[in-house]
Amino acid sequence: MNTPQSNRHPLGEARIGQQLLAHYARRDAVRHATPLLPSSWAELLAPFRSARLRPQRAAPAAPRASEDTACQAG
Repeated sequence: MNTPQSNRHPLGEARIGQQLLAHYARRDAVRHATPLLPSSWAELLAPFRSARLRPQRAAPAAPRASEDTACQAG
């Protein structure tokens, strides 16, 4: 009952170059289907709208030199 083991490669019988061509074709299809510019004003303004809704953090105040130490002569 010796059954020959199948030594098939998981990616199939196609050569590497053929596998890459199929990969690049799928990638190009996605790239060509994706618009470079937003298709509506809502998509265009969404990043600005979300930034406006997010509360801004207060910037740390710069240390101020007091008038006493700035004018002292040693």
